[in-house]
Amino acid sequence: MQDVQIKLTAKHLVDGSWDASTHHYEGKRVQKAASWYVTYKEQMEGAGEVSTTIKLSDKAITLIRQGGVSTRQQFEKGASTQSMYQSPYGPFTMETHTNKLRIQYENELPVLIEIAYQLWMNEQYTGEHELRIELGK
Repeated sequence: MQDVQIKLTAKHLVDGSWDASTHHYEGKRVQKAASWYVTYKEQMEGAGEVSTTIKLSDKAITLIRQGGVSTRQQFEKGASTQSMYQSPYGPFTMETHTNKLRIQYENELPVLIEIAYQLWMNEQYTGEHELRIELGK
């Protein structure tokens, strides 16, 4: 298990313009079998501390959150996936359609994750989303 610096940039297309936020976390990176796992803790407004795990495999990326919110969101390029999002405000059904999924490796270590997707919460379209996760020392 390696310590890793995480820079997460989240973008959301709202009314024709992109809204972006960047967060920095200290986490861990570990390889188990054919998958990589990146874990860190984040503070979420209204939900408190959330433990986040990102599982990287050949065909998919899974985002797992546990704590004040809990979800298991699957990203598969060109596919739509459904999951539940449990928040302090109650449960929501979540549907994700992934347009872009890219993992960049250096020296066999994952260093960059890019995901672009469309999101529906309780069957309401919430817009275009992009995640860029940079993993450094």
